Amino acid sequence: MFQMGTAVALAAAMLSGGLPQGMLFMESHPPAKEWETYKVTDSNNLPLQLDPCFFRHRRDAGRVATRAVIYAAETELKYEQLVIYKNVRHAKRAMNLLRRDLTKCADVGKGVHRYRYFSKPLDVGDEGLRAGGLFFENGEHSVAVRRGAAVYIVGETASPTKSLPINRFRRLISQAEQMTIRVCELPKASC
Repeated sequence: MFQMGTAVALAAAMLSGGLPQGMLFMESHPPAKEWETYKVTDSNNLPLQLDPCFFRHRRDAGRVATRAVIYAAETELKYEQLVIYKNVRHAKRAMNLLRRDLTKCADVGKGVHRYRYFSKPLDVGDEGLRAGGLFFENGEHSVAVRRGAAVYIVGETASPTKSLPINRFRRLISQAEQMTIRVCELPKASC
């Protein structure tokens, strides 16, 4: 009976045009201190958080619902984003676009303006990848997975290497694995 009530609540949230509150793990973050920023947005226009070419606007199509949480402090950045698409085909296209961008913008700029991205496949969900971005003074680790019509991206500040050792991604991978289960409770996810 409880599961049926949960399913009805999730369906109602999706029909009203959004994701249920608390869907993302970082939504339960305590209030930001004065040196931190913490933002939750449901904007469908926000680009995917793993954005190696630094586009200002989204380039994927067919979004039904989106939620992103971004946390930043002086030397730390964490983010997660869940995008539900109209169907599996649109979600696959988004993942293909992301892989193309990781190849296209793998090594850009010179000197202090140079940045590099590395990526490798990941066996999570229906398809997945892990990526590392290396910038002049910092970098990031990210995991992107697709499950059905949903794409989930999670990332944080890190010092990546070209080999992207999987042990440095364990926490992000664990979070992505949990989300591939959680997202299947959403009727529109088409798991």
